[in-house]
Amino acid sequence: METSRSPEETIPLISLRRADEAVGVVALIVIVFSILWGVVSRYVFPQPAAWTYELAMMAFAYLVFFGAVAGVRLGTHAAIDVLVAALPDGWQKAVAWFNYLLLALFFMVMTILFAWQSWTSRHVHTIALDLSYAPLALASAGMLFQHLIAERPWSVRLHRNPESLI
Repeated sequence: METSRSPEETIPLISLRRADEAVGVVALIVIVFSILWGVVSRYVFPQPAAWTYELAMMAFAYLVFFGAVAGVRLGTHAAIDVLVAALPDGWQKAVAWFNYLLLALFFMVMTILFAWQSWTSRHVHTIALDLSYAPLALASAGMLFQHLIAERPWSVRLHRNPESLI
């Protein structure tokens, strides 16, 4: 039995429109191989690799943030709207606009804070690697951008994908 595919699923993973998912896939691969190499180096070599934990930790942050960008774009975040659905139409619109503006403000603040963190820690080096918070600022800006174009309180969102794997 074949199910119909959404237009979003027909776009290749290696494209600008799905770059957030591609970064998430790369981050997941980095996590798996980093942890695997950490285990192998711990039990096979006399000196274990010190950088594997740090790399896996940062890759996990990238996976979470860029996965959130894809989640905002695809509309796959959990929505519990039983109370809002019980309200009159005018109140539902007011709650939708409030949520839209509140999330836009939240994503703006996250973008600014991560950009500030990237700038202030640009000379700080981690123990084993020299990794930056700049991609987290980029992911936060991506969430803001996707939220502004995907969530439209003035119209009905047509491209929600309840069967998404994200």
